Amino acid sequence: MAMDLWRTRPYTGFNTPLRQWVDRVFDDAFARESSGAAGFHSLPVNVWETPDGYQAALLAPGLDEQSINVTVHEDTLAIEGELKVSVPEGAKTVWQEFGPSKFRRSLRLGAAVDPSRVEAIFRNGLLLVTMHKAEHAKPRHIQVQVGAAAPAPEAPAPAEPVTNGAAH
Repeated sequence: MAMDLWRTRPYTGFNTPLRQWVDRVFDDAFARESSGAAGFHSLPVNVWETPDGYQAALLAPGLDEQSINVTVHEDTLAIEGELKVSVPEGAKTVWQEFGPSKFRRSLRLGAAVDPSRVEAIFRNGLLLVTMHKAEHAKPRHIQVQVGAAAPAPEAPAPAEPVTNGAAH
């Protein structure tokens, strides 16, 4: 039984070498990592701010938990990871919508984070990161003190004319 791969174009039945080449170039440019520097994908993320810090949840299905790298520097959270997919030995790819790729996401949070109090938990394809704000970045409540009314400032005395010491 033959499998007809239907993409978004109605003429997929025409499987010419030129078309295969165009599809491969497109896939290499946009869908898969073709070199070490290009091909980074982004992870979907939700971020919540509390008075004490931030919480982030990133969708990271299939990522190898050993490849996840979470870095915090001042007010920036950076997350990198790698999706590793291997074709079974002797298998021929019939359909491929994703392949091995690297993921990178960097976010500016708006307030400095205490790097010693960052926690990252990876569970069921979801990366949960909890970050506490640095003490100097937390909002502070300033108590306004009420005291007796201060005396009004006195007007400066008029300056006396300067004389050279001779009497008139």
